[in-house]
Amino acid sequence: MKILYLMTEPFGIGGVQSDVLTLTEDLRAKGHSVYVATTHGVLLAELIGKGAIHVDIDFRFRTPQQFARALRQLRQVVRREGIELVAPQSVRSSMVAHAALRMLPFGYRVAATARRVPIVTTIHNIHNPKNFKWAGRILRTSADFVIFESHYERNRLLAHGLPAHQSAVIHSGIDLDRFATATRTAEFARQYGLVPGEHLVFGIVARLSEEKGHHYLIDAFARVTAQQPHTRLLIVGDGPLLQQTQAQVARLGLNERVIFAGMQRDIPSHLALLDVFVLSSTRESFPLSAREAMAAARCVIAPRIGGCGEVVEDGVTGLLFTAADVDDLAAKMLTLSDRAKVAAMGAAGRRRAEPLFSRHAWVDGDEKIYLDWAGLPPPSTSAASVAVSASH
Repeated sequence: MKILYLMTEPFGIGGVQSDVLTLTEDLRAKGHSVYVATTHGVLLAELIGKGAIHVDIDFRFRTPQQFARALRQLRQVVRREGIELVAPQSVRSSMVAHAALRMLPFGYRVAATARRVPIVTTIHNIHNPKNFKWAGRILRTSADFVIFESHYERNRLLAHGLPAHQSAVIHSGIDLDRFATATRTAEFARQYGLVPGEHLVFGIVARLSEEKGHHYLIDAFARVTAQQPHTRLLIVGDGPLLQQTQAQVARLGLNERVIFAGMQRDIPSHLALLDVFVLSSTRESFPLSAREAMAAARCVIAPRIGGCGEVVEDGVTGLLFTAADVDDLAAKMLTLSDRAKVAAMGAAGRRRAEPLFSRHAWVDGDEKIYLDWAGLPPPSTSAASVAVSASH
């Protein structure tokens, strides 16, 4: 099957991009052809290296002319490449797909089935409350079927016009084996001056942007380290608020206890440095970073918002706190200063991740929906073998 993913954002660092990288690799291994329509970003070369065919289309339209240009480009690539399923990753790209493939006369039919190209949208998160109030009604028309990463997002759109039979929840998964092994942890510990068994390390892996709430975390950590001076905070990531965050750390006199690691690709080795993973966001849907931390057997503190409660089992695999409440966050961090409790919660998190956040179950679930809507059989074993060989 020829699958065309549509992405609104450039192909840089992010949860949606990470999902598409995994889907590309695994669906190609199953014998499918994967196309991705997106604009350039820092991970585009990696995407192409995994075998995706890149199509340069910008779905961030602001004017009718930009919308029309994206529509025309999409129609052209669908016909030229013989696309058999279109998989938008946002409401915005679903609107373009609907206009391109449904609203205007379009004689193209999938050769193997003589059907119109199905539109199967995946919704990762909708942060703006103004948008989700309309999203259900838009997707009811613009998509044949909608896959949600979380029950939280699905329930919001069911309440705003999307029929239940037109959607399903498939949790996006993680390569659990990858997070069970970390190869460079000792090297990074030396680099950052962390002493195992001496320092209790809290950490976050996230883009330094407003919605990730780093400033709340640093204020909370200042209170924690005043009582527990052996604690350290590791911040992994880059972003527009890096300098502002560094200035806050300096102002609070925390330079010796807060480590800025920058953007890193070896996330398993960095997670292995942590005793407790802290997600300090003010907006979240179904946080990938928290699931990765659980896959690495790390205890997680997360805000009581969005789908975080679907990820973290409060009191078992970690603790939930009131978002943007520094007092509550600091209290939860101090509660998890006992290493035995932290280790037990981390082990429970790994056990929870194994059945719920499996990469194989996720990819198989998406593939089944794609094939059902396309009316196509799974690729033959020989075709899959060719795809695997070509990817190595």
